Amino acid sequence: MNVHPFKRLFMTDLRNRRNAIVVSMAAMLLVHTAIMILTDHTQELASLGFIMVINIVFFAIMLFIPFLHSFSAWREEWKQHSIYYLLSLPIPRTYLLLSKYLVILLEALLITVVMVAGLWIQLGLSNGMLFRVEPLLLWDAAKVLLLLKWLFAASGLIFLNFTSVFLGKWSGKLSLPVAFVSFVAGLFVWIVAFANFPSFITLASFTLLFFGASYYLLDKKAEVA
Repeated sequence: MNVHPFKRLFMTDLRNRRNAIVVSMAAMLLVHTAIMILTDHTQELASLGFIMVINIVFFAIMLFIPFLHSFSAWREEWKQHSIYYLLSLPIPRTYLLLSKYLVILLEALLITVVMVAGLWIQLGLSNGMLFRVEPLLLWDAAKVLLLLKWLFAASGLIFLNFTSVFLGKWSGKLSLPVAFVSFVAGLFVWIVAFANFPSFITLASFTLLFFGASYYLLDKKAEVA
């Protein structure tokens, strides 16, 4: 049975990341179990506030894992020399970019789902005192737009990381410094633009810009040898 090239790429990237995802999910379950036990034995508002801070910090730390993966995914391809095989395949470069992008996004979404589930259980253990749930249950156009903004912000960050890595590899011996400087510069321009034009269109535009830059660098500047 023939498998679509993109599906094959995606399943390969997902399989390569499988162990890391399993370890991350196991770590989240263990930490959530510990926090749930703490929540179950706490009823004071001040203590519950501290527990909520722990949850937020823990969530940020866990999201840092797919963020780092968006840098390391392509560097690993070069390190293992598999990039040359990928670039020699008769498939669009967009397949290569979108496959890794979706795996990284899926990992972030899994972390988010586990985090939300853990918070929901903690809310029950605290008898509804951990945080206000009413605003979260209310769905309107503004909240949908906010979620779309978050999605485009995450996508833009992933493609900015791709672009930075490609610029670094293109520069040769100065790979890491160039990747770091290009990431900081791209992020700075993005933040300034969004500070002056805080809209969905700004986020979408920069996401497309970073995707286009990463596509160009991968298609035109990465050599097959």
